Amino acid sequence: MSTCQSNLSNSMTVSLREMRMVFERLLQVTRIESGLVPALRDCAVYSAALGLGGFSRLTATLETISKATPKALSLDLSGDPAIDCGGQHAWLAADAALELAVENMKTGGSGVVTVRNAKDIGELKVIEALAQRFSLKATVAVDVDRAAIAITQAPDPDEIALLDKIRRNGVAVDAATWWELYHRSAEALAPDSYLSRRHAGPIIVEADGKVVGRQDEDETDFSLLLAGAPKSAASGKH
Repeated sequence: MSTCQSNLSNSMTVSLREMRMVFERLLQVTRIESGLVPALRDCAVYSAALGLGGFSRLTATLETISKATPKALSLDLSGDPAIDCGGQHAWLAADAALELAVENMKTGGSGVVTVRNAKDIGELKVIEALAQRFSLKATVAVDVDRAAIAITQAPDPDEIALLDKIRRNGVAVDAATWWELYHRSAEALAPDSYLSRRHAGPIIVEADGKVVGRQDEDETDFSLLLAGAPKSAASGKH
């Protein structure tokens, strides 16, 4: 990893790539629906960058999400659009609330959506960052049991630049917190074995040692790859 140590002994800076990798692996370990992973990963990244619970409360958030029932969310269109989360985590409603607010604005509405009955409702603040993909500005006002999302055009380029700032500068995090998350994310990886090594990277090594997917002949050292292989494979044609 290309993680950079900061001036503070208990703090470090992690890159956008590193956060995405670790958060995505953690979500895979959580065994949620695969289609939810990209959206929830982005929520975690922006939550961390905005100083919400993306780092400090991620373990608890994943525990909540592991029991998620997305179908519990319901829509009320009797007035300004509203989403009832049915007790689900706020991240599960973030994309839906944003898209609903954008659609409301495009069709001549107020661009306002209310979200209620969400767990960790303050995490809906991530919508302020998610809206930047549309070059829009979102303002999220959070109350005890509800949040109001208001969408407007973003007149200032700095208001849609958070992702670029993360790319350039990374995000600071407590080192102990990061390494706990990083090592836990390794649970998503297949254990190292002869079988897993044969299917890693752009080539496949068949059980008899034959290499599939490489057109050129080179002097690649297969000793590590073939460690623990049956004798028939270790002596096969490369």
